[in-house]
Amino acid sequence: MMKSIDYYRKNPKQARSQATVDAILEAAARILQAEGPRAATTNAIARLAGVGIGTLYQYFPDKNAILITLARQELALTGEAVNAGMSPPMDAGENVDPLRVSIHALIQGFKGRLRTRKALIEALIANGLTEELTFPVDLAMKEVLAAGTEGGDAGGSGMTPVKAYVLTRAIVGVIRSAAMEETAYFGTQEFEDELVKLAHGLMAV
Repeated sequence: MMKSIDYYRKNPKQARSQATVDAILEAAARILQAEGPRAATTNAIARLAGVGIGTLYQYFPDKNAILITLARQELALTGEAVNAGMSPPMDAGENVDPLRVSIHALIQGFKGRLRTRKALIEALIANGLTEELTFPVDLAMKEVLAAGTEGGDAGGSGMTPVKAYVLTRAIVGVIRSAAMEETAYFGTQEFEDELVKLAHGLMAV
């Protein structure tokens, strides 16, 4: 069960307050991407966000709280992006592989500010919030498993909880590692093809 911890010092309830928080989080993301976590001090974040340091501390007690809040936001957006990409194109035809569509959506969901994501993942791990790394994507992966089962790859033994866990971690783990390592083949057709083979193979066992 995931820890439910609110890292806000003051929750933004009005539109103006939310805009301030959004500016702080976006500034943190930009600094992490361009210069890395060491450069993302509260002073640097406040300066880039265009707010006073006192204003920043009204909402966040420290840098760590900013990183955790930003990490949760990014993970939620990743989950939404994956879910949005799960449906095949209207002109895909009847022979579309639902498992491939799902894996393609997962890969697309992990694209974007990779250095920022790496720093945020490290922040979650350092704070003992490892489970939050997979939670939004786990929900999306249920669609992947359902897609594979509908395609006849569930195997004679069926999709057990252990089998689902192994498959989920195998697919998401490879995608996350490739994204964090910034490998040249991340997002290529060959990369996607190999993941589809892996998924079909695991589901057929």
